[in-house]
Amino acid sequence: MVRNSSGIEEIKARRSAFGPEVQRGVRAELDMMLADPIFAQSARCKRFLTYIVQSTLSGNADQLKERTIGISVFDRANDYHTGDDSIVRVTANEVRKRIDQFYRESGDAHPIQIELPKGAYVPEFKIQPSRRNRKAEEEAPPLDSSHQVVTSVETPGPQERIPTIPVTSNPGPGDEPEIGARVAAVRRPARGRLVYFGALILLIASGATIFGVGKFSTQRAVPQVWDAFLHAKAPILICIDTHNLHAPSTASSPNEQKFVDLVLYKQIISLDDAAVLSSMAAALGKRGIPFRVVAAEQISLTEFRRQPVILIGGIDNRWTIRLAQSLRYRIEIENPPGSGSGKEPIASIVDSEHPEATPWTVDMSVPYPAWKNDYAIVARMDDSTTGVPVLIEAGLGNDGSIAASELILSGALESQLKADVNCRGKANFETIVGTSLIDTRPGPPRILRMKCW
Repeated sequence: MVRNSSGIEEIKARRSAFGPEVQRGVRAELDMMLADPIFAQSARCKRFLTYIVQSTLSGNADQLKERTIGISVFDRANDYHTGDDSIVRVTANEVRKRIDQFYRESGDAHPIQIELPKGAYVPEFKIQPSRRNRKAEEEAPPLDSSHQVVTSVETPGPQERIPTIPVTSNPGPGDEPEIGARVAAVRRPARGRLVYFGALILLIASGATIFGVGKFSTQRAVPQVWDAFLHAKAPILICIDTHNLHAPSTASSPNEQKFVDLVLYKQIISLDDAAVLSSMAAALGKRGIPFRVVAAEQISLTEFRRQPVILIGGIDNRWTIRLAQSLRYRIEIENPPGSGSGKEPIASIVDSEHPEATPWTVDMSVPYPAWKNDYAIVARMDDSTTGVPVLIEAGLGNDGSIAASELILSGALESQLKADVNCRGKANFETIVGTSLIDTRPGPPRILRMKCW
């Protein structure tokens, strides 16, 4: 231990802190995280998280630099320029978001939590207080306020900051700075003082209610993503786009078409769309919302009118194109699939209120590895055509759909709706989502435009 300038004792980082029990606990927590749909859909995030956790447990935390990770995890050349290739930084940010979402949505107990501090590549392992420790702290006699309690890794108290299993690293030039992990001493207030402050808080709260000062519950409502689906009378409909391989057929009538023609060549779902569908299904399952999945080409308007609908996919989902026509931001396609033009599609999101503005466009004749950006529409509306609530999650390309899914499922979209004063008191919303592509994979989603009504 060392003593800082204020006299408070701190536990410094030591690799010896990783005993056998901690190692087993961390590995069990890692396995649980990797199996969760939040991580299971991203091979890149799984590789990154596995590497940094195992390296730290092996005592190699000081080697977790941007260049080392790029070479070991993403097969970059030994002399690659980290300033020109940001895959490690982008993946680290994405992993942080997924870790936060994992613990926010998980209802299970986690004796050890894995975290990745902002600005670092070395993970922290936080040991949660056990019930035994909590009970011991609650039954302990009150201390005089002049005493200080120094925490330890094994016995954190209920009022104390959760300690971290500490790790140190020495960043080199060009690497992100170290965020050292330390456990600081804290002061536990006397029990009588807690009672006093509790009574004071109750008095303030009651006074605020009497005099009309408290306005915590008067905030106006904002559009909700899931509310319309929670109490549906029938399982909601997830309508996903399918791809037609346009295989040649010699059949003279539909009755003579074979299984290969009708199913294997015409009901193809890309892996990215399947990942989006899996994430959406997991989110609905956690909320107890029943659903069924249908292909866009096999559903009718009559069936749409029976229950709320979620539309996944853009240019190959005819219902997305049709229902989005009434929105301010809508999808337009030149040379749509199956048009017979012989040209690759050009998909755009246009602003119907400012049609002269430059649209957000993806030209699919450009080689895929050269794509720099992809875009998507996310909208929730009470649709006049179908008469039911509709949630649209439609990318121009697959990466746009992935970014839209992350925006919805991470909770970032709901946070933005709450923060936008123009959305208060409104029921519907629409956003344009953008994402930058690195090695044909999407980076974090960005909200480019938002409209509520």
